[in-house]
Amino acid sequence: MVILFPIHFLEDGVRKVSKLFVKEAIALSSNTKIVLPFNKELQPIGQAAGLLSGFIGSLGADYSQFPIHLDSWKQVSKAKKEHAYDMLKRVFYYEDDARGKIKHDILKRIGKNWKDHRCYKETRTYEENLRHHPKGIDKNEWKKFVDYRQREDTKNVVNRSKQLYTHTRGSKTLARKKDEVEREQGRPVGRGELFIMTHKKKDGSYIHPEARVVSEAIANVERQDGSSKHLSQNDSLAQVLGKEHPGRVRVLGAGPCPTQVFGNAAGQPSGSAESNAEDKRMITELTAKLEEERAKRQSIHKVLGYVVQQLGGNLPVEIAAELAFSGSTPDSSCGGPSSSGNHDPQQKF
Repeated sequence: MVILFPIHFLEDGVRKVSKLFVKEAIALSSNTKIVLPFNKELQPIGQAAGLLSGFIGSLGADYSQFPIHLDSWKQVSKAKKEHAYDMLKRVFYYEDDARGKIKHDILKRIGKNWKDHRCYKETRTYEENLRHHPKGIDKNEWKKFVDYRQREDTKNVVNRSKQLYTHTRGSKTLARKKDEVEREQGRPVGRGELFIMTHKKKDGSYIHPEARVVSEAIANVERQDGSSKHLSQNDSLAQVLGKEHPGRVRVLGAGPCPTQVFGNAAGQPSGSAESNAEDKRMITELTAKLEEERAKRQSIHKVLGYVVQQLGGNLPVEIAAELAFSGSTPDSSCGGPSSSGNHDPQQKF
């Protein structure tokens, strides 16, 4: 799909508005830059953020810059990362923050795209994969990558089994989606509302059973306690999913950490003790149901692996379509969950 983005840009220091294709944005002249806005959490937002995602995707998939065979993004030289960031800064106009958080987050996204685009056919033999090395990649580097992906600790079936939750926002980042909804509705949007919104299909149905269980639990908490709709350490999402992991805040996208969003003070429980006890009981029941659904999906995935092998590596079209939402059709192997250039790193919700 070709997307036309209406964006602000600077041409010889003069701000203008125009619509650009991603390829046109990448090929802008040296005296023209795209204005990239950020929210208070220093996440890129607006239409320009869509162009940024496309640009990051193209950088991450450039294996002439970032060798495909390296085990991790940490092994990519600092000079190559700096060069990639300089290329991005030549296209986008924004001020770096004093702590370097914007730069750190953008380089992290480039690294995730580099990892996620590294694919090969799981159903092919080792020798077949060596013969089918992609154009533009050195044969020796391709062999090192295939050897790396053959290791037990890097096989993609393990990575995918951990990817239990998907969403319906497509390639749009959570930060960008949240900003758009808040602008449309003229009010703040809480994490619980955003979770439910991004885990439903256009017809209003949930994308999978786990999303339905979590969403219903969130809605129940918000019915009993209206204050839980507002962003806090004890909002509806936190009450259902538990304490945040270090370094990220669920449903806010890549970048923000708990101390940045909530501060150093711990959240105080809301509502009466009786109400909180009922919430905990309900959440325990829903968690048990969720674990049951997880076990079922993992069992189905194992059976699918066997079926795919028996079919010579290809699922019937109608079955593949039904399974597309989960990203777990076992016919190819990538370095991680699929990404088109702008999915949020570290985000499961």
